[in-house]
Amino acid sequence: MIIDLREIIGVPGGKVSFDFEPDITEAAQGSIVQIKKPARAAGNVKNNAGILTFSANVDAICECVCARCLKKFEHPISQNISVNLTEEGEGENPDGYFIQGDKIDANEIILTEIILGLEDTLYCKEDCKGLCQKCGADLNNEPCKCKKEVDPRLAVLSQLLDND
Repeated sequence: MIIDLREIIGVPGGKVSFDFEPDITEAAQGSIVQIKKPARAAGNVKNNAGILTFSANVDAICECVCARCLKKFEHPISQNISVNLTEEGEGENPDGYFIQGDKIDANEIILTEIILGLEDTLYCKEDCKGLCQKCGADLNNEPCKCKKEVDPRLAVLSQLLDND
């Protein structure tokens, strides 16, 4: 969504509101398989004494794969975004975004902030036990049936236990 800022650039206290469905499908990476539609973004761009501030609340639901047990699950995203906007040529702005002419692309800002705010690995539940590395059993549903390996240095001691 392109937002026209001509009405507020020179007007301290001016505000432009928006409410739309952003295309954040490109945020699907790592544990996130896809972003379910529709996502929702609502907010405004406000002129605070000459400093333009972009603020938005973004809500979406992601379909993810657990990094431990590989089960699919849904993960809600609810993120508050607040960034400064500056005109190109006003120096470096590592914490904000540049205005292109007198417009901004709200979708680009939201997508970038969502990607930066996502966790690297997602789990279906906090205490997910994952899969057995040998047999692949889901340790959340059943105990592993693999026989524990004995440290070769202690193998002689295990023979003593077998004789009893």
